[in-house]
Amino acid sequence: MNILLLSAYHSASHRYWCEGLIKAFPEHNWTLKTQPARHFSWRVQASGLLWGLEADADFKRSYDLIVATSLSDLGTLKAMCPALQSVPVWVYFHENQFAHPLSGKQNRDHQIGWQFQSIQNALMADWISFNTNFNRRTFVEGARKLLKRLPEKLPGDPISQIERQSDVLPVPLSDTCRAFKQVPKEKDLIIWNHRWEWDKQPKRFLTALTEMRDDGIDFRLAMMGSGGGRSIEFDEFKDCLADRLVQWGHASAEDYNHWLSRAGIGVSTALHDFQGLSMLELAQAGATVVVPNRVAYPECLPGAAFYPGSEQSERPDIDDLKAVLVALLRGELAQRPSLDRLPEWAQLRSEYDERLRFIASMCGHRQPTVTGQ
Repeated sequence: MNILLLSAYHSASHRYWCEGLIKAFPEHNWTLKTQPARHFSWRVQASGLLWGLEADADFKRSYDLIVATSLSDLGTLKAMCPALQSVPVWVYFHENQFAHPLSGKQNRDHQIGWQFQSIQNALMADWISFNTNFNRRTFVEGARKLLKRLPEKLPGDPISQIERQSDVLPVPLSDTCRAFKQVPKEKDLIIWNHRWEWDKQPKRFLTALTEMRDDGIDFRLAMMGSGGGRSIEFDEFKDCLADRLVQWGHASAEDYNHWLSRAGIGVSTALHDFQGLSMLELAQAGATVVVPNRVAYPECLPGAAFYPGSEQSERPDIDDLKAVLVALLRGELAQRPSLDRLPEWAQLRSEYDERLRFIASMCGHRQPTVTGQ
């Protein structure tokens, strides 16, 4: 098949999925079109226009299928590119704006615009897949609430249509980190491998470790991920934890794999995660993953070490995280790989193959096997 693959906000997780998809199906002819992961609001609203205005022969070619991430503006693109108008579409949702918390810098009206755009994109699809039940459920619930607030009722029942034409299909993991499971683990080595931004709450994590250090708890820390060193508050944590650090800030691929393979414990304090690929990779590598009992984690990592925490309040999150970490480090709670039901290409390739062929065939009388419902 000739497949056009669209990723309008080509962030790390979207790139990971696109690359995995192309690698898993070399028999198809893939044309990948991406836009940078910056200026989110602009990208959501203008990606179709940006592509449609390009003098790009790839948008004038014939395709059997369009596969698009949910942030791609499909309506505008199809309107501007006649060659694409009759091509069936599969839209993949890595996340949704209904369950995405707002930072203090973001505008609620902007988020409503993103939400409505995501409904439009879903209605442009012949089939929709969400990476988790959590993602699908919060999208459907949030979309119903939003449509009730509109000045006019939309004809028919568009959200029921989305439900009928959607399923759950996780982002599969590559087998890279599974090889790390055989590497001996350093039980006192704690790994952070997320963005250093407000929705991942690195300050809560670093505050917990600073208080543990003051209490005389022994551990070492590889503080990895993107965005480090941008604020003085992180520099202060770096100074406080200097004698415990083995890595601070962005790591090369070689260094990242080195620490990931040896990690005894991986931690998340995220306020939102729709699948949590970085935590799944740690679990796949054989670490004990410590996560809050919220968002998609109970579904995706049922074998994790959970802490209750609080999305709204910082102090309970910190105290509950500390309690689990101290118990693990003191041997009061057994460290064990959190390997339950991890999605990998070896298990999911056949389901992806079925989706690709089903949607390209446009056989509306038949539905693919639905996962996770």
